[in-house]
Amino acid sequence: MKAFVVFCVALAVTSSSAVDESSKKDKRGVWDLGYGHHDSYAYDSHHHDIHHYDSSQWTPIKHYSDDHHHAVEIEKKVLVEKHVPVVVEKKIPVHIDRPVPYPVEVKVPVVHKEYVEVPKPYAVHVEKHIPVYIHKPVYVEKPVPVSIYIKQKKKHWGWF
Repeated sequence: MKAFVVFCVALAVTSSSAVDESSKKDKRGVWDLGYGHHDSYAYDSHHHDIHHYDSSQWTPIKHYSDDHHHAVEIEKKVLVEKHVPVVVEKKIPVHIDRPVPYPVEVKVPVVHKEYVEVPKPYAVHVEKHIPVYIHKPVYVEKPVPVSIYIKQKKKHWGWF
């Protein structure tokens, strides 16, 4: 920080030292060029005529050779007829061919499928026996024919 203060003081001392005016030359500044009289920070576009310049200071441009003169032809107006097509609107009936439908024979291959009969499902009544369990056994009598063989004695030829 001290170095900055010393630098600023040295700069102020050198800029305030006396300058010899004989070495100073008058130079033309920006305002003498005639570019305008507005400040540089003025961004508006005011266009005014500058009246504070004296035109006696200006020198005309000199032509050193006189052989550059050209003859200027005077323009004359000449009427030229041009044929311009004019559109006249007039309704004229015109026959317009419309597409008419008509049969067109086109050979298209047709595949005939062979139909196979498939049995169709149908409803069938199925009896289901549902067993019923009884906790107490019940005796049911069923008469069953039983054949019993009785052994017979054979008689021998008279003996016994």
